[in-house]
Amino acid sequence: MTHISVRSLLLALGAAALLIACKPQAAQDTSADEQAVATTAAGWEKAYNEKDADGVAALYSEDGQLLPPGPPVVNGSAAIREYWAKDIASSGAPIKISSDASGVGGDWAWRAGSWSSTDAQGASVTGKYVEVWHRTANGWKLHRDIWNVDQAAEAAAPAQP
Repeated sequence: MTHISVRSLLLALGAAALLIACKPQAAQDTSADEQAVATTAAGWEKAYNEKDADGVAALYSEDGQLLPPGPPVVNGSAAIREYWAKDIASSGAPIKISSDASGVGGDWAWRAGSWSSTDAQGASVTGKYVEVWHRTANGWKLHRDIWNVDQAAEAAAPAQP
Protein backbone atom coordinates (compact mmCIF):
# COMPACT_ATOMS: atom_id res chain seq x y z
CA MET A 1 0.00 0.00 0.00
CA THR A 2 2.82 2.41 0.75
CA HIS A 3 4.12 2.03 -2.81
CA ILE A 4 0.74 3.02 -4.26
CA SER A 5 0.45 6.00 -1.92
CA VAL A 6 3.92 7.30 -2.87
CA ARG A 7 3.12 6.81 -6.55
CA SER A 8 -0.21 8.61 -6.20
CA LEU A 9 1.47 11.41 -4.30
CA LEU A 10 4.14 11.81 -7.00
CA LEU A 11 1.50 11.85 -9.73
CA ALA A 12 -0.51 14.46 -7.85
CA LEU A 13 2.59 16.62 -7.30
CA GLY A 14 3.54 16.29 -10.98
CA ALA A 15 0.03 17.28 -12.08
CA ALA A 16 0.07 20.28 -9.72
CA ALA A 17 3.48 21.39 -11.03
CA LEU A 18 2.19 21.07 -14.59
CA LEU A 19 -0.88 23.15 -13.81
CA ILE A 20 1.25 25.85 -12.17
CA ALA A 21 3.65 25.91 -15.12
CA CYS A 22 0.78 26.20 -17.61
CA LYS A 23 -1.03 28.93 -15.69
CA PRO A 24 -1.12 32.11 -17.79
CA GLN A 25 1.21 34.73 -16.39
CA ALA A 26 -0.12 38.19 -15.65
CA ALA A 27 0.63 40.65 -18.43
CA GLN A 28 3.55 42.88 -17.56
CA ASP A 29 2.95 46.61 -17.79
CA THR A 30 5.45 47.82 -20.37
CA SER A 31 4.00 51.31 -20.85
CA ALA A 32 6.85 53.06 -18.99
CA ASP A 33 9.46 51.25 -21.10
CA GLU A 34 7.52 51.94 -24.31
CA GLN A 35 7.40 55.64 -23.41
CA ALA A 36 11.12 55.68 -22.56
CA VAL A 37 12.00 54.11 -25.93
CA ALA A 38 9.71 56.54 -27.79
CA THR A 39 11.22 59.53 -25.99
CA THR A 40 14.77 58.35 -26.65
CA ALA A 41 13.93 57.58 -30.29
CA ALA A 42 12.55 61.10 -30.76
CA GLY A 43 16.04 62.32 -29.90
CA TRP A 44 17.34 60.66 -33.08
CA GLU A 45 15.19 62.80 -35.38
CA LYS A 46 16.00 65.94 -33.37
CA ALA A 47 19.77 65.32 -33.41
CA TYR A 48 19.80 64.47 -37.13
CA ASN A 49 17.80 67.56 -38.07
CA GLU A 50 20.15 69.70 -35.95
CA LYS A 51 23.10 68.15 -37.89
CA ASP A 52 24.45 66.65 -34.66
CA ALA A 53 26.23 63.43 -35.67
CA ASP A 54 27.56 62.99 -32.13
CA GLY A 55 24.01 63.21 -30.77
CA VAL A 56 22.74 60.64 -33.27
CA ALA A 57 25.66 58.27 -32.59
CA ALA A 58 25.16 58.56 -28.81
CA LEU A 59 21.80 56.81 -29.20
CA TYR A 60 23.45 53.57 -30.39
CA SER A 61 24.94 50.80 -28.25
CA GLU A 62 28.70 50.24 -28.37
CA ASP A 63 28.11 47.10 -30.46
CA GLY A 64 25.26 48.60 -32.48
CA GLN A 65 24.84 48.00 -36.19
CA LEU A 66 23.43 50.00 -39.06
CA LEU A 67 22.06 48.04 -41.99
CA PRO A 68 21.69 50.79 -44.61
CA PRO A 69 20.34 50.23 -48.12
CA GLY A 70 23.32 49.75 -50.41
CA PRO A 71 26.52 50.00 -48.33
CA PRO A 72 27.85 47.18 -46.14
CA VAL A 73 26.83 46.77 -42.50
CA VAL A 74 28.24 49.50 -40.23
CA ASN A 75 29.56 48.04 -36.94
CA GLY A 76 30.18 49.81 -33.64
CA SER A 77 29.66 53.28 -32.28
CA ALA A 78 32.72 54.92 -33.90
CA ALA A 79 31.79 53.68 -37.39
CA ILE A 80 28.15 54.63 -36.79
CA ARG A 81 29.19 58.16 -35.84
CA GLU A 82 31.33 58.40 -39.01
CA TYR A 83 28.46 57.11 -41.17
CA TRP A 84 25.96 59.65 -39.83
CA ALA A 85 28.49 62.53 -40.00
CA LYS A 86 28.99 61.84 -43.73
CA ASP A 87 25.26 61.37 -44.32
CA ILE A 88 24.34 64.60 -42.54
CA ALA A 89 27.06 66.53 -44.40
CA SER A 90 25.96 65.24 -47.81
CA SER A 91 22.21 65.41 -47.27
CA GLY A 92 21.40 68.26 -44.99
CA ALA A 93 17.68 67.77 -45.60
CA PRO A 94 15.46 67.39 -42.53
CA ILE A 95 13.94 63.99 -41.91
CA LYS A 96 10.50 63.16 -40.50
CA ILE A 97 10.10 59.82 -38.72
CA SER A 98 6.80 58.19 -37.89
CA SER A 99 6.52 55.05 -35.76
CA ASP A 100 3.40 52.99 -36.35
CA ALA A 101 4.27 49.87 -34.35
CA SER A 102 6.41 49.03 -31.34
CA GLY A 103 6.79 46.55 -28.53
CA VAL A 104 8.82 45.82 -25.42
CA GLY A 105 9.83 42.48 -23.93
CA GLY A 106 12.18 42.57 -20.96
CA ASP A 107 15.38 44.38 -21.92
CA TRP A 108 14.54 44.45 -25.63
CA ALA A 109 12.24 46.66 -27.67
CA TRP A 110 11.46 47.23 -31.33
CA ARG A 111 9.94 50.00 -33.40
CA ALA A 112 8.86 50.11 -37.02
CA GLY A 113 7.46 52.82 -39.21
CA SER A 114 8.19 55.16 -42.06
CA TRP A 115 10.37 58.16 -42.78
CA SER A 116 10.38 60.97 -45.29
CA SER A 117 12.84 63.59 -46.48
CA THR A 118 13.94 65.27 -49.70
CA ASP A 119 16.87 64.55 -51.98
CA ALA A 120 19.45 67.02 -53.31
CA GLN A 121 17.05 68.07 -56.08
CA GLY A 122 14.22 68.69 -53.60
CA ALA A 123 12.22 65.60 -54.63
CA SER A 124 10.38 63.70 -51.91
CA VAL A 125 12.08 60.53 -50.65
CA THR A 126 10.31 58.02 -48.41
CA GLY A 127 11.08 54.68 -46.84
CA LYS A 128 10.45 52.27 -44.01
CA TYR A 129 12.53 51.21 -41.01
CA VAL A 130 12.81 48.68 -38.19
CA GLU A 131 14.81 49.34 -35.03
CA VAL A 132 15.84 46.96 -32.27
CA TRP A 133 16.53 48.64 -28.93
CA HIS A 134 18.35 47.22 -25.91
CA ARG A 135 18.17 48.37 -22.30
CA THR A 136 21.69 49.13 -21.07
CA ALA A 137 23.16 50.61 -17.90
CA ASN A 138 22.94 53.94 -19.78
CA GLY A 139 19.28 53.56 -20.74
CA TRP A 140 17.70 52.38 -23.97
CA LYS A 141 20.12 52.22 -26.89
CA LEU A 142 19.67 51.38 -30.57
CA HIS A 143 21.15 47.93 -31.16
CA ARG A 144 20.13 47.30 -34.78
CA ASP A 145 18.86 49.88 -37.26
CA ILE A 146 17.70 48.90 -40.75
CA TRP A 147 15.84 50.98 -43.30
CA ASN A 148 15.01 51.09 -46.98
CA VAL A 149 14.10 53.66 -49.58
CA ASP A 150 10.80 53.34 -51.39
CA GLN A 151 11.02 53.09 -55.13
CA ALA A 152 10.27 56.39 -56.82
CA ALA A 153 7.05 56.48 -58.76
CA GLU A 154 7.70 55.77 -62.41
CA ALA A 155 7.11 58.67 -64.74
CA ALA A 156 4.09 58.28 -66.97
CA ALA A 157 4.92 57.00 -70.45
CA PRO A 158 4.78 59.70 -73.12
CA ALA A 159 1.54 59.79 -75.09
CA GLN A 160 1.66 57.97 -78.42
CA PRO A 161 1.07 60.21 -81.48
